[in-house]
Amino acid sequence: MPSHFSLAYFDPPPELNRHILTTFFFSTEQVEIEDRHPGGLGQVVLFPRGEGEADLPGGVQPVSPGAYMFCGFSAAMGFRMRGPWHSIGASLSPLGWAALTGQPANTHIDRLVPAREFLGHDIDVFGDSLIARYNTGTTSGEAACHELADWIGRRLGKIAPSHERLIETTICWLGSSLNPEMEDLFARLTYSRRQGERLIERYFGLPPAALARKFRAVRAAALLSQEDLGDEAEAEIAAAFYDQPHMIREIRRFCGYTPSRLGGPADPIFHTMIRLKNFDRLAQFRAIE
Repeated sequence: MPSHFSLAYFDPPPELNRHILTTFFFSTEQVEIEDRHPGGLGQVVLFPRGEGEADLPGGVQPVSPGAYMFCGFSAAMGFRMRGPWHSIGASLSPLGWAALTGQPANTHIDRLVPAREFLGHDIDVFGDSLIARYNTGTTSGEAACHELADWIGRRLGKIAPSHERLIETTICWLGSSLNPEMEDLFARLTYSRRQGERLIERYFGLPPAALARKFRAVRAAALLSQEDLGDEAEAEIAAAFYDQPHMIREIRRFCGYTPSRLGGPADPIFHTMIRLKNFDRLAQFRAIE
């Protein structure tokens, strides 16, 4: 990892691992940072230091110290930050998003909002306290991540068991292949095709076909960013797209870069972000089937 920034991941407590995919602590002392955030899942993020803006479909969103929620993106999000920039966050599974916010993901996709919009005044009280302790050095980044996970865990609501099974089945389907068959998904669901599509869009932010397309591109990019890509993985990527131009277009849309630039020395932050543990965790959900 380049020396001018650091990114560490921490596993959530076992009882929360279906709701929180990972917590993370990021820091850089760079003065100017410009990069892309790959289209991913929802996050709760505290920014103790740094300010800037994010490029969203609705316009430029200012970012300053405080608590925010990333609502998941349908395409890569560009951002510019003025450092030093530090962040403490938790990446949520679709189940975690629903249980924490009670909000349908599809009505909030492509948004970055103050966390109080979904979590009320409590998140500001908690976030301001944690940020103050972090900035004075009385709390470390790792300890802050564990506190954030505990705070989230105490506020999780209940989701209908049948909807939990649909979420888990969809995650298993996404993790089964770079290019999973649509009929395989609906054969596993206990809902009609129309009901299943509606519920998947509610919990994942996108309908099944668009969801599979996004995750194919992001996971392919994560594989291509590896220096030791094996022949089997290379063949799987090639088989998942119509041809090379198709692969380039899809990865550019969802990651903001062409495959030739993935992980390049000019974009070290993106190189690390594209290999988020979020996507590695997809394989673990297969055991739930």
